[in-house]
Amino acid sequence: MFRIHTADMKNTLLPLIISSIFVLSVFLFFHNLENYFIQLLQSFMAKPEMYAILSFMLLTADIILPVPSSIVMYLNGYVTGIIFGTLLSFVSLLAGSIVGYYIGRFTSGSLKSTSEKQAGMILSEYGVAAILMTRGIPVLSEALCIVCGYNRMPLKKYFIYNAIGFMPLCFLYGICGSIGYDKNLFLLTFICSFFISAGFWIFGKKYFQKTNE
Repeated sequence: MFRIHTADMKNTLLPLIISSIFVLSVFLFFHNLENYFIQLLQSFMAKPEMYAILSFMLLTADIILPVPSSIVMYLNGYVTGIIFGTLLSFVSLLAGSIVGYYIGRFTSGSLKSTSEKQAGMILSEYGVAAILMTRGIPVLSEALCIVCGYNRMPLKKYFIYNAIGFMPLCFLYGICGSIGYDKNLFLLTFICSFFISAGFWIFGKKYFQKTNE
């Protein structure tokens, strides 16, 4: 069982709530951009090189813009195939997570070294499961990237956890997208992505139980 202390609220929960509200507000305010982004991608399907560049830019910007990342990852598999589609989504999402990390880090300039150590202890307690679990969940995924940067989570650990969390999702969308461009198949893929998140949460709980024993 995780205990929520005042320091936890100040350094983790409060930034998470604020970040979530910010990301959600941007998504709601600019929701029409989602259709525009998809139409833009579809217009470059016949040009794989240009498509890949645009896809990378959109998934990287997903941290601050309402990019329908699930659809983009699915299209990556459809347009470029399993292997390249998976790698394209993977590299793009990792780049976006680094952007989110530094957004959070630059907003935490007032944190003292003691706060950094305390925040590091908080994130080491349940940050791994949170990162892994939320990689496939819209809004929370972006918000937690900012929170990790705000709390100055070690960049190496942050990068590794994101890589572990993103890889199965990218592969899932890559392989399903390569099968064909089908609405029902996409919905099934999207649902399966939540099972991956649930699996990460179960793994995280077991991991913490072992480390805390």
